[in-house]
Amino acid sequence: MPSKRGKKSKFKKVLIPVLKWASAIIPVCVFIYILYYYKQLDFLKPKEQVKTETKVLTSGDSLQAGIGGSEELAAQIHVTNNEWHQVGGLAIHNMVIENTSASPVKSVEVEFKYLNDVQAVVTSKVITIKTPVPAKKSAKVSGLSVGYVNNSVVGCDVKVLSARM
Repeated sequence: MPSKRGKKSKFKKVLIPVLKWASAIIPVCVFIYILYYYKQLDFLKPKEQVKTETKVLTSGDSLQAGIGGSEELAAQIHVTNNEWHQVGGLAIHNMVIENTSASPVKSVEVEFKYLNDVQAVVTSKVITIKTPVPAKKSAKVSGLSVGYVNNSVVGCDVKVLSARM
């Protein structure tokens, strides 16, 4: 008949490794369950692709028509004289804007295309000039700073994009 002491030592030899493994596995399982419960395992799911949608607005839908801006009015506004020079990389313009329409204009949106020596466009900038131009008259705008331009720029092409009454 085996002794009581042998049974205890056999029980300790089995119980101690089981408790060691349980004390290592149970906290890990509890930690994973807490992450799952509080939805912190989202990094395992594949990320959804971002979908973008671009809508092209017609001239009837645009805000420009509602506030008095139009391309028909811009066709009647011309830049008659454009003199420019560089000052430390800044393009400074002196220009004359002529309004041939029957209505006065509050602001004009102008596109500046800076050209290099082979007449290729180096950079293009669009700015809004908020100088009022009376009907059938012209207005001089001087000291207009458009922004930084490259030193390889030798010419500038100017185009009126839109105008607001």
